[in-house]
Amino acid sequence: MHAILAGLLLLFGPIAASGEVELFDTDKEKVVEIYANSDLFQQEAKEMLDSVSGRVQELSPSLERALILRIPLTPPQDLTVESTGIDAQIVEMFVVMPKQGARRPWMIVHTKDGDSLLLEFARGAEKVQRLLERVERKTS
Repeated sequence: MHAILAGLLLLFGPIAASGEVELFDTDKEKVVEIYANSDLFQQEAKEMLDSVSGRVQELSPSLERALILRIPLTPPQDLTVESTGIDAQIVEMFVVMPKQGARRPWMIVHTKDGDSLLLEFARGAEKVQRLLERVERKTS
């Protein structure tokens, strides 16, 4: 897990570097789109957090051939999953969307206490992908 988190820091820079939403393409090894962190992104992030079903069970889930959406949460969002003992305030989330294969999207979240969690969520990424198609990009 430490390798995954270190990789994300290298890809996106410091956690608090930007309040913007960023889309990273692992094939291109760079941020390919930047968006304003709008209420639409905040609402979608909250709905994905509300659908968290538990922790990722894989020891080292792949970040290859994926799009990774970074959403800073303003304000931080509460996340409680009683079945796994998770009770935290989330300040930032990374939604990992594999480009192909059977692996469902999953997320990495950073808590207010500085912890990182790898999580499964039931909502899926279809709605956030549609959101990316219709919101205005700041740059590409």
